[in-house]
Amino acid sequence: MENSSFDTLFLDRDGVINKKLEGRYVRNWQEFEFMPQALIAIKILSQLFNRIIIITNQQGISKGIMSENDLIILHQTMIENIQQVGGKIDKIYFCPHLEKSKCNCRKPKTGMIENAIKDFPEIRIKKSYLIGDSPSDIVAGKTMGLNTIKVDNIFTLYNWTEQIIAH
Repeated sequence: MENSSFDTLFLDRDGVINKKLEGRYVRNWQEFEFMPQALIAIKILSQLFNRIIIITNQQGISKGIMSENDLIILHQTMIENIQQVGGKIDKIYFCPHLEKSKCNCRKPKTGMIENAIKDFPEIRIKKSYLIGDSPSDIVAGKTMGLNTIKVDNIFTLYNWTEQIIAH
């Protein structure tokens, strides 16, 4: 489906798709809880956008709190839940590195977005959005020329979805 208004939706994970845990990391599916109406939002957004890509910092891996395999299993289960309601996630990029490691992929750096553009060269930046809950998400999106939206526990992904379908 080629949509003239929207191309690619980049979503942060923690605080956008699922609730953040206070002072710690979501390590497995048992600790994962979708944000209110996030599944409905992703279902709707899957129909509006050509692709949905998750870009998420996951330094809990480098801290030894979870393994990369734990994260992959969590993401597979999350995707299955999204698919069960009719939504889709095209790809997930994650940065496992510590904040101090100076890698190119940890937001606010843009490596994960750059990798997505390499993998999906048809992405049209000006018609693409990044939704995040932290300043580092917004900085990464703006640096790459994406439209950026900051969400939180009050103005959620679902609230933003309602706004765009109303226009």
